[in-house]
Amino acid sequence: MSFDGSYRWSPQNNKWEPADFKKYGKIILIAALALILFIGAMTCFYTVDEKQQAVVTTFGKVTDVTGAGVHFKLPFGIQQAHMVDVNVFQKLELGYRTNSNGTSTSVESESSMITGDYNIVKVDFFVEYKISDPVKYLYASESPKEVLRNLIQSQVRNVVGSSTVDATLTDGKAGIQAQVKNLVAQILQEYDIGLVLVDVRIQDAEPPT
Repeated sequence: MSFDGSYRWSPQNNKWEPADFKKYGKIILIAALALILFIGAMTCFYTVDEKQQAVVTTFGKVTDVTGAGVHFKLPFGIQQAHMVDVNVFQKLELGYRTNSNGTSTSVESESSMITGDYNIVKVDFFVEYKISDPVKYLYASESPKEVLRNLIQSQVRNVVGSSTVDATLTDGKAGIQAQVKNLVAQILQEYDIGLVLVDVRIQDAEPPT
């Protein structure tokens, strides 16, 4: 504003100065590189529990199996570690399911079967198994646990179907358990899906109500 009260525009006071894009670009680049390095460092290591083994894949192909401890792997998904519980006894229930509150629910489609003398019985089995080969467990079958369940159910019906109702309900239980275990163990070896059978026990056996 001049002394006479009028306004005058001064180019020097309103000069536009471009932002320093080079400076900001360097900051953004450094921040991006720092973030990439951080993510890479976070994905370079993995820890395997004592009860586990890790199947390591490189671009989807199995390249290593590691035991307990801290291990290095290539970052950014180049290598991936798949944890498998190998040193653990796992259970499978046939004919019933244990609920979270400790009670059990009957599954009659699995427990009801016909004996060799044409009587109907309800037999519940408790099965223990372990993973013997983590690579085959992950890749030899789409669902190894379901394969094991179907295999046991088939052999249970086979063995009970050749036994009398009295043997199934009383003193023949031990023999039935041993037969089922031997048959399933042999077939599991042929299937070679990374599972080994540990124990088969008759949890309960009774005539249907």
